[in-house]
Amino acid sequence: MINRRALLTLTAAGLLSGCGFRLRGTGTPQGQLPDRLRIQTSDPYSPIVQNITRQLNDQGTDVVTSGSAPLLKVTLPTLSSRVLGPVSGGDQTELALQMSYSLTGDDLILLIPETTVRATLIYVDGGADTSAEDQRVEQLKRSLESDLLRQIIHSIRVRYEQALKQTQSSQAN
Repeated sequence: MINRRALLTLTAAGLLSGCGFRLRGTGTPQGQLPDRLRIQTSDPYSPIVQNITRQLNDQGTDVVTSGSAPLLKVTLPTLSSRVLGPVSGGDQTELALQMSYSLTGDDLILLIPETTVRATLIYVDGGADTSAEDQRVEQLKRSLESDLLRQIIHSIRVRYEQALKQTQSSQAN
């Protein structure tokens, strides 16, 4: 006979899947990426640009350095921090990381105009200048960068597919 814990787990899983709940990253990605792509940025060796290149390669896009391919222009991310207000454990602080990109087709037609993507998170700064606090903030910044990377790739996918549909419909007319 099935025990109570297993029954509750299966019931919860059935209810969550029935209402459309999915774990992040397990569904089919929306949109489409170009087959080939060139990336232009002020620092091609920055970690975020390397991660974007890796993600694009992992998702089937061949990132090339020259030749006839759409050009993805990427700005480097800017980090901003602002204090939202005091709370009982310290100051509530917002970290924001943002960067912009645009995509130009190989025929010099602007497929995606300059788009700014922003990732934010709010944390409580205890006010202690310790190495543990510094490590925690660095970990938060890494998670913010990871979130920004996901948003950029998703945004490129969706907007590139929209641009393709728009150019195909304008060519049909």
